[in-house]
Amino acid sequence: MATQVPGSRVTPIEPGMIAAITGKPHLRLVAGKWTITGIAGPRDFFGPLQPLPPLAQDQAQGRQFDYPVGWNVRLTPRQQEGLSWDTLRNMADGYDVLRTIIETRKDQVSGASWSVGPRDQDQKRDKRSDMLEEFWSSPDRTHTWGDWIRMLMEQLFVLDAPALYARRTRGGELFGLEILDGATINRLITEDGRTPAADEGPAYQQILKGLPAVDYTADELLYKPRNVRVDRVYGYSPVEQIVTTVNIALNRQLYQLNYYTSGSTPDLIFQVPETWNPDQIQSFKQWWDSVLIGNLENRRGTMFVPKGVAPYDTKERALKDEYDEWLTRVCCFAFSISPQPFVRSMNRATAETAREMTAAEGLGPILNWIVDLTNVVHAKYFGWPDLVLRFEEDDAVNPLQQAQINQIYLDGKVYHPDEIRQQLGDDPMSKEMRLELDEPPYSPAMNASVLPPGQGADGESASALPKPAPGVAGKLGKGVRRSSRSTRAAALY
Repeated sequence: MATQVPGSRVTPIEPGMIAAITGKPHLRLVAGKWTITGIAGPRDFFGPLQPLPPLAQDQAQGRQFDYPVGWNVRLTPRQQEGLSWDTLRNMADGYDVLRTIIETRKDQVSGASWSVGPRDQDQKRDKRSDMLEEFWSSPDRTHTWGDWIRMLMEQLFVLDAPALYARRTRGGELFGLEILDGATINRLITEDGRTPAADEGPAYQQILKGLPAVDYTADELLYKPRNVRVDRVYGYSPVEQIVTTVNIALNRQLYQLNYYTSGSTPDLIFQVPETWNPDQIQSFKQWWDSVLIGNLENRRGTMFVPKGVAPYDTKERALKDEYDEWLTRVCCFAFSISPQPFVRSMNRATAETAREMTAAEGLGPILNWIVDLTNVVHAKYFGWPDLVLRFEEDDAVNPLQQAQINQIYLDGKVYHPDEIRQQLGDDPMSKEMRLELDEPPYSPAMNASVLPPGQGADGESASALPKPAPGVAGKLGKGVRRSSRSTRAAALY
């Protein structure tokens, strides 16, 4: 700050110069605080007035969210949330439809094929990829990939609290990734509301028997919720997203269970003649029960009753309506699973479309989350950020798409019709069919794959032969079985 010289006059700094120096336009410094220019204060006619002076300008700058005071001294993980971990688990286990959906999605994830290779697919694969594939085949050195990923998906779908403990060898290298119960992990935060870095102290605290048991740094524990939010410390699992729907479904299931296990109304009520007194009715009931209860043979025989005894069925034939289907659809939508097995039958085209949509919209993001997790492990614990885990795409193509692909190959003169027929398991075309279609016979000796390099069947340059349109082989050709002559009989044309 400049010092005033006695006898001199101080010229105030223009607000524009302050804005240029500080990078804060439309502000001016008055009495040690920033104020908005253009506001006269109380003299304004119902104006916005100047803002109240901040109490913690520097200390709270950049704070992620308004967390409760004393967050790190809490001993119960997730105690500030509306639902506890046990509630989420009970919902996932109590509603059998939801549990079936979760297990189906776990089956799909564990059954996906994967491999490890360079991030740049043009680079050559080396022995490091084999080492990582061997590591991921049993990440915790106890369970296989399939068992390990199913346990991890359980934590992800129900709690959204996947926690991986990086156990190291005595030499400091990564030995294995052990899955911890995310419900025992209490997340710690810094002053700005974020997870402490590895060199800033403990980032997570494991609570056992209601007491703080172990502290973990960000390098010792990987805590990777999938659905993170800026105003929450914990994730938001699919089970928690449909908590109201699951509650309704559980109560409906309980009602349906009581329908078959309890109640005072029997399945049938018999109207007896009006002349019968209570003693006669009781005697007839005792005789009826003695004849039928526990005697399967008499139940199949013929019964004779007095005239005037008429049965009335008091219970409905079915305890399922459209609302049950709606609850199931909501649960399936939360996991991007097709509701086809649980609802009324739909036509085949609609079912196939639903299956493809759920595969693309549901399984794809989950696999991407797994890829991101493995990439962090490769970079943090192995020092190989250039190697990534990839899931192989499903090559299954429905018959209509396959027929369209084959037609494109025929129109582009990529395949001969006899090659398509051989792929379908049929014999080559007969002479009459070839004459009718004006097609030459197919000969493996004329295939471009067995011709000299750079030469076609009729001696012309291979570069002059017809080629498929750009993107046909990569997009429409996905799933077509490639044979030894898949470079094809373009020379036949």
